[in-house]
Amino acid sequence: MTLDDSLMIKIDRLVDGSKFKNRSQTTEFLIKKGLEELRPERTAVILCGGLGTRLRPLTYVTPKPMLPIGGQPLLEYQINYLKKFSFDQIILATGYLQEQIVRYFSERALTDVEIKYSFEKEPLDTGGAIKNTERLLRGNFLTLNSDVVFDSLDLNRLFEFHKAKQCMATVVLVKVKEPSRFGLTELGQNDIITDFIEKPKKIVSETTWVNAGVYVLSTKILKRIRAGRKVSLEKDIFPKLAREKSVYGFTYDGYWSDVGTQSDYIKVCRDVLTGNLRVS
Repeated sequence: MTLDDSLMIKIDRLVDGSKFKNRSQTTEFLIKKGLEELRPERTAVILCGGLGTRLRPLTYVTPKPMLPIGGQPLLEYQINYLKKFSFDQIILATGYLQEQIVRYFSERALTDVEIKYSFEKEPLDTGGAIKNTERLLRGNFLTLNSDVVFDSLDLNRLFEFHKAKQCMATVVLVKVKEPSRFGLTELGQNDIITDFIEKPKKIVSETTWVNAGVYVLSTKILKRIRAGRKVSLEKDIFPKLAREKSVYGFTYDGYWSDVGTQSDYIKVCRDVLTGNLRVS
């Protein structure tokens, strides 16, 4: 690599024998710093620790993220989707039957992305699982449930939206046929979410936006979560952020499905076979 002479003079001025011992170390530091500013390292946390009780008996011996869709585990589909958007690091927050997840991905050479793990001794729920990954996080990061499927969500636009809003959390919102099964949101002006209603009992309008289980979060949110405790993002954290007007909604109208029940799982598999869901 050849650098302009004027740049080399500036680099040499930084070499002080302590923090910057030589020209090579100084150049490497400056390149890394410049790349970080131009394109921050992109990290995703996939929440894989759930018991999958509504999918039993399928999940008695197989963790929900490892159920196959289109010839590959659901979790592998999600990882391949993230790779299209140049994620540098994917953290699998594991719990139930975690050894199957670790074994599967340790036996496969995934290129262009680093896979890391966090482990739960006891279920920590969504917020607690994220807190458990704190040492691996910096800057804004993507979080998604391991049982959601989508095929056209633009994650670049999602990160740009979150950065522009300068908020604590951005929640992807979708519309579904049975919104009462999911966490509902009230979306106010300028995309601010004003309230969360987690799985209401009464029938609601199909025009309501629901929580898609995909978020961009600031690491500042980790200060709201106590370590080692069972904490729900949806019930404990997001409603408080809504009252503070620090959580925004990013609306998405492409294919999306939850894989939380047997009927959901059958539908997703059928959508793969009919071409409604693209998995390649």
